[in-house]
Amino acid sequence: MEWKTICDTSEVGTGKSKEFEISGKKILVSNMNGKFYAIDALCSHMGGELGKGKIEGKDVICPKHHAKFDVTTGKVDKNINGFVKAITRKDAKDLSSYEVKEEEGKLSINI
Repeated sequence: MEWKTICDTSEVGTGKSKEFEISGKKILVSNMNGKFYAIDALCSHMGGELGKGKIEGKDVICPKHHAKFDVTTGKVDKNINGFVKAITRKDAKDLSSYEVKEEEGKLSINI
């Protein structure tokens, strides 16, 4: 893994998330009360773009089938509903999370 500088801290407002492509991976960076977190930006169920999802508390909601992921850990907080699960035969799984550091007003991710 290596540290990659991605943006100024001001680019990700408090309570907001922003998607970045780093080393060929889509990563969602979130600012929760001034602390920054990074997780995979594609839903593990069917690839929904979490960067287009709504932030609700510490969760991002997938715009496709409404699975909820904790932006601080990548863990599934609420899986897809039973009907969608029956049709797709697939659950949402926990996402990878990445270390984030803030230095001199810049954010870097260990990826």
